[in-house]
Amino acid sequence: MSFFKKKVVLVSLFVLAISAGAIAYVNGQSKSDVPIHKVVNLSANSLTFREIDELDASAELIVIGYATGDFRDREHIITAFDDGTMQSFHTNTNIKIEKILKKPDDFPSDQNELTIIEPVSLEGDVKYTVDDYVELQKGDKSVLFLMKNTFGDYGLINDNLGKFSLEGITQYSVPQSSTVEELSEYETFRNSVMEKYNPD
Repeated sequence: MSFFKKKVVLVSLFVLAISAGAIAYVNGQSKSDVPIHKVVNLSANSLTFREIDELDASAELIVIGYATGDFRDREHIITAFDDGTMQSFHTNTNIKIEKILKKPDDFPSDQNELTIIEPVSLEGDVKYTVDDYVELQKGDKSVLFLMKNTFGDYGLINDNLGKFSLEGITQYSVPQSSTVEELSEYETFRNSVMEKYNPD
């Protein structure tokens, strides 16, 4: 092979390598790189428990666990009526169970994974949420209060007062719009949860 042909082959391989690298980079960009530009908060007529004993009595399953995937990578479900009006929304969140604090008789004692429903969803760059609910963060160990719905799926109850991070109160514990009074209420409730279940 002549020097010229070798040079053409090397240049072609170099261009090919650069192109492949660029394609891999673009394809490797996570969906989480796309910012959420709008949050639509909807109100629900759900019962909110303000006492830990009431919440404990209502929850069928209480666990210490954490979400295993990023919010964007979870299964977001949005249903609509025939006219296109939104009917319902939620997110299926896979969690790892580290400890079971309360369970129904038919829940296996050794189960360490579960898909739960959160009252939040994502469509493009728009996040829909119920009563300012803030989604579970990946890897954030929390005490989770769950109840089974009519379809047999466990869902988080009591909105933001149904999940309590073991790490303390963070920006993901309560909505950014929370008042000083709401933050104080959350802190008091969280302290009751930590005291009752002693997760450490």
